[in-house]
Amino acid sequence: MHELVLGGHGLIGSTLVHALEERGSTVTSLDLKNGYDLRQVDDGPFRECDRVWFLAWDTGGARYIEAADRQHEQYKHNCELTVRVLDALARTRTPFLFISSQLAGLPTAYGTTKLMAACWSLQLGGKVARLWNTYGWEHPDVRSHVVTDLILSGLTRGRVTCMTDGAERRRFIYKTDCVDALIKLFDGPQQSAEVAGPEWVTIRQVGEEIASQLGVEFQAGTSIGSEVMIDPKELLPDWQPRVSLSEGISRVIAEARAYLPTAVRAKAEH
Repeated sequence: MHELVLGGHGLIGSTLVHALEERGSTVTSLDLKNGYDLRQVDDGPFRECDRVWFLAWDTGGARYIEAADRQHEQYKHNCELTVRVLDALARTRTPFLFISSQLAGLPTAYGTTKLMAACWSLQLGGKVARLWNTYGWEHPDVRSHVVTDLILSGLTRGRVTCMTDGAERRRFIYKTDCVDALIKLFDGPQQSAEVAGPEWVTIRQVGEEIASQLGVEFQAGTSIGSEVMIDPKELLPDWQPRVSLSEGISRVIAEARAYLPTAVRAKAEH
């Protein structure tokens, strides 16, 4: 099997590439991070593979996708990406799976373009996975998500610091569980599915768990965080996440600790 992963260098994409290679597949990753702008892709890569995983997107944590000064560029980038990729898939008729989101349909650039692409994908006969709050270690920057940010605050400041009061809720799922569900969906007969963690937890609960594992204090902020309380309904049969939130956080902490000495050295050399 020759698998083409669009956005294979991101949090979910890199985990997916590894999982597919472990199954014995040949995997090609096209990503801005390896110099490939999918807004300019031709039909060649789609004709040379057996199936396509459409993960590439202009996205990030809540502070990025909700930022008022980033809406225009997100509309532009994601519309250009969707048109180019789905137009190529319409011509080549290569089987594909599009990654949608719990936030699809919200009145933001991210939510609006995700909904458009999901509906268009189904119209073309593609599969659609709708994800809730996938987490894992990420390179920290403006796009990184809350678990990475909280862990880094605890490791670098000696206190897990949250910008909000922590009352907002999420359904977190660790990256390997997410990828396991994506593969099950693409391999099976179901056309679409929703992939989420088993329960709603508050950001405060997550922050306190991180603080406990690090042996530091947790400090909440005063602002009110956003939440979208939509429960997943179209689930995959005979599938459940394997990694608990506590275990997943422990794994992210281990990767963060491995990253930090390198980052500190690079900063000193610079």
